[in-house]
Amino acid sequence: MSNGTAGSLAAGPPHSSGGAGAQVCVLLACFAGRKQAAKIRRQLDKRIGQSGDAILDQVIVKINARHKALVHHPRRTLAGILTPALTWGVFGLLAGGLKGLGVWAVIGAVCGGLFAYYFEHALTKDELTRIGSRLPANSSAIVAFVHGSDPQRILSSAAGYQPATASVAAITTDLTAQVYRDAAQLAETSATRAGAAPATAGDQPAELSMLLVRFVGERAARQAVADPSTATRQDQKAPQVELVIETNEHGRRRVINPNTGAATFSKGAAIGWGLSGLAWGVIVGFAGDGGVLGAAESGLVTGMLWAVLGLAAGALYGLWAGRSVSARRLRGLDPILPPDTSLVVAWAEGSPGRHTIERWARSASQRLILRFTPVAHGAVLEV
Repeated sequence: MSNGTAGSLAAGPPHSSGGAGAQVCVLLACFAGRKQAAKIRRQLDKRIGQSGDAILDQVIVKINARHKALVHHPRRTLAGILTPALTWGVFGLLAGGLKGLGVWAVIGAVCGGLFAYYFEHALTKDELTRIGSRLPANSSAIVAFVHGSDPQRILSSAAGYQPATASVAAITTDLTAQVYRDAAQLAETSATRAGAAPATAGDQPAELSMLLVRFVGERAARQAVADPSTATRQDQKAPQVELVIETNEHGRRRVINPNTGAATFSKGAAIGWGLSGLAWGVIVGFAGDGGVLGAAESGLVTGMLWAVLGLAAGALYGLWAGRSVSARRLRGLDPILPPDTSLVVAWAEGSPGRHTIERWARSASQRLILRFTPVAHGAVLEV
């Protein structure tokens, strides 16, 4: 774990073992059986909710018999089904009436759902390969981000479903963390003083790390991510940004996904839909005996119309399906996201070194690294 101010890695003061003051808890629960995590997900959600906590986001990991990993966000998958069903359905209605509405809504739902299920995550192909090779075959896991103040209670809720391994990291307002593992015992804390050796889950290196980096200034995180001199642009193994959360001086928030947000999807969709419309317009023009000039004119008009529709469809998809957490869902996290600050959520392969972190987040006020470390029957969290 790295936690400091403006380039310093000095740790903050220790917190109580009860996790008091924690605003976000990250739960990692591993199960035997490729479908087990998805099977008990809704039940676990309900049990955690009955305790007064709230699920902010979830990720399901599946490992098949050949150690191939599949990662998907249940909320993104649902949004990926509904958004294209709506936008493609409207397009079908304009192009072919009620029959077109039904046909294109179904096609959009199927295509959008499959795309969101298989591709809507921040992990690279190499990272998925590493995760699959180190976790048990025919296994699964849930990574849940929970708004709650009692990590032991969350761990107890997961224990009722007999996970092979389970751990919870409780993140406090100053971005320090405490990790609890099986039997709800405090395993380690990021506030350990320099020179003290934290407890470890085993001798294997982490396969994946999640970084939370908080900057002073509403737009400071966005500027740091976009800076061409940072390691993000120079090193393929540098942290891959998933979300940027900005809080203005009045406490209002904005959630940005640099890779799959509204701006990115709208540009791609506008180009793709525009070219498709151009081709379709040309075909219709020739079929209508309009000649070369008629076909060109028809293609140009249709292409421009489809490009506008694609721009709107891509923006809606990026807004609803391209991100997993909205600003509305983060209302309870005021202490972690104070006014006039910005937060980056990123993923890195293995355990990024200090030099990489300092280059990537050299002006950060505070930072936290959670490591996902393989053990005998799954993986556990470390800081």
